[in-house]
Amino acid sequence: MGAILLTAGCEPPAPPVMEGATVLPTPRVLQPFQLSHHALGKFGPEQIAGNWTLFFFGYTRCPDVCPTELYTLAEMMRRIEKSPGSVEPPQVTFVSVDPQQDLPGELQRYAGFYHPSFLGVTAEQAEVDRFARNMGAMYERVYFFQGKELIIDPDEGVPEGLENGYLINHSATIFLTNPKGELHAIFSTPHQPDSMVRDLAAIQSAW
Repeated sequence: MGAILLTAGCEPPAPPVMEGATVLPTPRVLQPFQLSHHALGKFGPEQIAGNWTLFFFGYTRCPDVCPTELYTLAEMMRRIEKSPGSVEPPQVTFVSVDPQQDLPGELQRYAGFYHPSFLGVTAEQAEVDRFARNMGAMYERVYFFQGKELIIDPDEGVPEGLENGYLINHSATIFLTNPKGELHAIFSTPHQPDSMVRDLAAIQSAW
């Protein structure tokens, strides 16, 4: 009987019940990254340590997904602010996957338009791409030529005159890192402010 009780006592706690988030069975350590913010400067692992951080990848010229998701995240933050102490407010960080056109100052103004606490960060394209792959974010540039969409391999080079003639197809997935800076959970679409707040509360309580 003693052995049975010992085994039962060592069982890991049941994972929190989620409405929309998927909690990783084991938080994933992220590779070092080096992004930047126009006023804060360096934005890397040291800047997310000690906080819960929500990362969303997009770009300021996005016609639909980014405005919708950033508005949803802002609504989530307003709900958290109305109930102080119920949830530790996460740092919402908007990562531009289009540093070619998203200048740092304009990027922060865009993110801050939705909520004053939001950060807009980016880096050189290769670093953004590396960080996005590490996190699991997906996107691709779509160029338009003679009324047709062209998806061009970056290694092939962009035809002359089309350098800025593109949109970016990207997912609306939101990524949560824990205070250790590890990827902890993924919020897939559709996103609802109230369910996100409840999921964050459950995740933080189980942490």
